[in-house]
Amino acid sequence: DPDGFSYYWYDLRKEEEILSTRTQGGRGVMIWASFGWGGKSSTCFINGRMNSNGYREVLKIHLVDIGNAIGGSDWIFQQDNALVHQAKVNLAWFKSQIINVLPWPSLSPDLNHIKNLWGILSRKVCAEGKQFKTKEQFKAAILQS
Repeated sequence: DPDGFSYYWYDLRKEEEILSTRTQGGRGVMIWASFGWGGKSSTCFINGRMNSNGYREVLKIHLVDIGNAIGGSDWIFQQDNALVHQAKVNLAWFKSQIINVLPWPSLSPDLNHIKNLWGILSRKVCAEGKQFKTKEQFKAAILQS
């Protein structure tokens, strides 16, 4: 499965989807995005590995200005327990920005709505085993979906 998981939820009344995996040099991309009842953020493609400083920069650019617009005036930010999310410097930054963060239980990816969205996106972009020759083609397909 392109999103890296072996299992996913699907409707038993519908035929199971088959997705191929890459056998040579994957061209995966890392994406950050958010959504709320009032809309969504822009899509941010991450180059290289994410660290706590990079994560905070992404939040400054893609979340701070639109939080109230997509989540209402009393919004709560939801993130999992990834190390960069839980870095002390980032938790302190959330407090300084007066961003409420939902406490997150360990090992519970099924509670995270964005994980479901990534699964839907993966199945749509890579439907019928579609492959991409370049990262740019892959990114374009993601943005079109």
